[in-house]
Amino acid sequence: MDLQTLDIIPKECLPEDGELPLESRRVWREVTTAIHAKEFSKATKAKQAIEARQRKAAAMRKEQNQEWVPKYFVMGDDGGRPNLSDEGRTILETVYSGN
Repeated sequence: MDLQTLDIIPKECLPEDGELPLESRRVWREVTTAIHAKEFSKATKAKQAIEARQRKAAAMRKEQNQEWVPKYFVMGDDGGRPNLSDEGRTILETVYSGN
């Protein structure tokens, strides 16, 4: 397949000030900014801080015997590919409707 012949489909996202707290662009903003600025040491430290927060949250869930359940996706029956949950669908409808 020649990827050069494919059309690029622009990403549709909420403005950054309208993103949810755990939106990927918001969580990884400091890492992305540092990489673009070629400040790789700063990017590494920011990435390590994110990962440390994730490990701490996972340890707290384990300590409280809480299973992590994805909020916006559910496992599908089609080879492990996730499907949108009702809440995930609602979020996407909000993004695409402009509300």
